Amino acid sequence: MAFSSWKACAAAALLATACSSEPGGGSGGAGTGGTGGTGGAGGAGTGGTGGTGGAGGAGGGASSTTSGSGGAGGEAGYACASLGDPCSTCLSLRCQDSFCACQENPECAALANCFLICAAGDAPCQQTCLTAHAAGISDSFLEGGCASELCSAQCPSRVPLSACESCRFAGCAAEMNACVADPSCRALLACADACEAGDAGCAEECAMLYEDGAPAAQAVSDCQGAQCGAACEDR
Repeated sequence: MAFSSWKACAAAALLATACSSEPGGGSGGAGTGGTGGTGGAGGAGTGGTGGTGGAGGAGGGASSTTSGSGGAGGEAGYACASLGDPCSTCLSLRCQDSFCACQENPECAALANCFLICAAGDAPCQQTCLTAHAAGISDSFLEGGCASELCSAQCPSRVPLSACESCRFAGCAAEMNACVADPSCRALLACADACEAGDAGCAEECAMLYEDGAPAAQAVSDCQGAQCGAACEDR
């Protein structure tokens, strides 16, 4: 069975940020007869009025008791907030699942930041990052695959994933993390991808050339057979 190749992933800086909190209200007016509530007219949350805050009016002795925290109405509807650049803004809107998964995984964010110090096309530097941040590999590649499909104009450096690659990273994340982090396994997969589909002899030759990576590649192959039969049927 041949394996898919791995293209260099030159990621944009994806610092881990917290997912957005519940939308709340703005600040209320201080009552003249009591303590004015912190809640006022709510900020625009997910399209409605904000939070729990009521209007703290000029009450004659009645104090406002509820409070709310003002939220940014535009961001409250998104699962994870944009980092402010065009790429992450598009990802927060169109690739929420993979974008949030990467933000919530410190190693995915660390991998993205590590790639930034590598010059374009510097494969050894990129491999060093992959090896150092193995636990972020699958989330990073899945985010990149979605970015290349739905945010290509905003994230031009991202590369697409085949259906088989997407299934491997999603369904065999642990095996893929271990393989891509291992230079020998990654090279074996790249070698096998150059073989014609079904050419067992070519795949075996690749395994001999990069025998140190064969155990990790076999783990990927075994998981692929169980999880990605249809997606990888031509491999």
